Amino acid sequence: MAFQPFGYPFDISSSLSPSELKKSIRSRSKDWFDMKDGARGWVVGPVVCLWFSAFDRHGPMLLGWISQSTWGTRIAGRAGSDLNGVLLLVALTPFMVFCLSMMPLTGGVAFVAGFWVLICVIVLWAKHVFRREAEPLVRFLKEVATKSGQSRRAQPAAAADFSGLVLTVNGEDHAGGVTPDIIHEALLGIGPDGFVVLASAPEIYLQTAWEDGGFIIEMRDGDEGRHFRAARSGRPVEPKDRSRLIFTFEEVLAVFIAYASETPMPASFEWETMR
Repeated sequence: MAFQPFGYPFDISSSLSPSELKKSIRSRSKDWFDMKDGARGWVVGPVVCLWFSAFDRHGPMLLGWISQSTWGTRIAGRAGSDLNGVLLLVALTPFMVFCLSMMPLTGGVAFVAGFWVLICVIVLWAKHVFRREAEPLVRFLKEVATKSGQSRRAQPAAAADFSGLVLTVNGEDHAGGVTPDIIHEALLGIGPDGFVVLASAPEIYLQTAWEDGGFIIEMRDGDEGRHFRAARSGRPVEPKDRSRLIFTFEEVLAVFIAYASETPMPASFEWETMR
């Protein structure tokens, strides 16, 4: 696995023109100081910069370059954890080296140099480990890059009744009725520490949260003995391997729509009792 402290690369193609894509990004992104988590940022010329939180300046960030392609527009760049902090650390390193080189070589100088190297190693390793925290920002760009501004999604049956459902996003109940589009937007905004609950009663609900670059899903249907977690069907159980419990945005959306419309769950899911 490549060492990626500066985030992981992404490359998105769109049938929109560059100007249409920029307009779509601006219209769909949140205001800079919106208290709710979600993609926000700026587009200047061919450069797009997005971050996820109005308050966490060390949170996920995305830097991309918008260019014309044969079939429309291409956005390529990197997304990771605290890209601005990593770039600042790299920018300060030559200055630190210069300062230390101008000082007489003593034990104190050697200690400071070693301490700086240790900090750099720890920070870069941490940013590599948590780089997938920026996945919601890449997901947002994929959304706005489509012609309709929305990715292909699971659709409920025409007669589906969503009345009586309560949608809770990061601990705050959604005001108004629940619709497939509302569920879609709620899931789209999930990032680190984020969660969504869809409930028909206090102890009857479906919930998902962000973990390891994807989503975990749990369902409760009464008391503690009826609390389940989703797993990929047909995958062997490995105590140290949690990949069978991690799902993509599209998979979680399909499960939420099926649950809300009371239709069968996708066949790729199985439900294990929580212990």
